[in-house]
Amino acid sequence: MNKVNLSLIILPQKFVFSTLTKEIFTFDYLRQRSSNKIVVSISLLLFLINTSLTAQAFIGSFILVSTQNYPNGSARNDTIGYYFGKEKTAILIFGRRDDPDMRMVFSPLDTTITSLFELNGKKGGFILPMDEEHWPGMLQALRPFGVGLHTGLNYTGEEKEIEGFVCREVLAENEDYTAKMWLAEDIPLSMTRVLSYQSVGKGKSKKEIEFFDQLGVEGLTLELFLKNKKGNADVTLHLINFNETFDDSIFSDVGHTLSKIE
Repeated sequence: MNKVNLSLIILPQKFVFSTLTKEIFTFDYLRQRSSNKIVVSISLLLFLINTSLTAQAFIGSFILVSTQNYPNGSARNDTIGYYFGKEKTAILIFGRRDDPDMRMVFSPLDTTITSLFELNGKKGGFILPMDEEHWPGMLQALRPFGVGLHTGLNYTGEEKEIEGFVCREVLAENEDYTAKMWLAEDIPLSMTRVLSYQSVGKGKSKKEIEFFDQLGVEGLTLELFLKNKKGNADVTLHLINFNETFDDSIFSDVGHTLSKIE
């Protein structure tokens, strides 16, 4: 079985929402922003935008469901909807308990990321510039399909159908986890790109989203099972409810009062 640098790839919804409330979208943050920005050159950004709109041709929607199962029998579930259009992408982070749902709309042509939410009956949001400072996973998200890192995968020879797609089983492990994943290699969308949309926030680590690059996985993982070797939480991931079409209102900010972050 291949040994890889396996790390937990799921960003819990609570983590994402804390980013919204405590780091990115507060006026304290706006006042404290450093003048030294990490900005991708205009020519490189335009190149990435053009290639991302043409090379990674998946259009449709699905839902990502992650579960952390703890040894004491408790479990934590997090759910994110993904919506890939011709020119824009959106994610919908479903709130847990008292947290509201939150949408993020990524518009490469406008080079903006718009976050939308509703608190106490009021619709608000923020418009962020699309750069590596505000979106550390931008380069991975805009990278054309098929140009990622490639290494040998440990295929078991097993196949099964998931959500109408033929998937191949791959095994991997490191000192912390054993992993089993089912890859739908015919879908022109990388798991690295999918997870990159969860990395919005200044200073966010890219360790989680780089996992599939480390493994050399190019196809989409429809099921992932991580078994912890040290008695901590096991993790499962499922991509479900694939649809070729969806309501374009997912990209709309109508009715929201927006603040712009320069």
